[in-house]
Amino acid sequence: MAKDVFDKQFIASQKARLEAEKARLEAELARNGKKVGSGAGDYAPAYQDYGTDEESNAAEYAQFETNIAIEQGQEQELGRVLRALERIEKGSYGLDVSTGKPINRKRLEVFPAAEADI
Repeated sequence: MAKDVFDKQFIASQKARLEAEKARLEAELARNGKKVGSGAGDYAPAYQDYGTDEESNAAEYAQFETNIAIEQGQEQELGRVLRALERIEKGSYGLDVSTGKPINRKRLEVFPAAEADI
């Protein structure tokens, strides 16, 4: 298990980083949209109202498309963070989810939610 590969201090440090990232992502998602369900991917992007003329409507639509892309990316990252936190609780954090082999520590230091080694 990962407990044998990474010391408790490293795991605790990574958990703190992941919790902070989770809070940041949830705040960003709440600011750019609204929660519509209970899962990590249950947010709807905000639709901004700039006015009723044709130019404003075009700007609203363009901004909404941008908001969709941003929101989807943030939801995906939040999902990775939540899965990493779950692996910490299960004792399998730091192991490649496909192979079960340890992920390089330096990779985890850069990307704590990594699910695979490169």
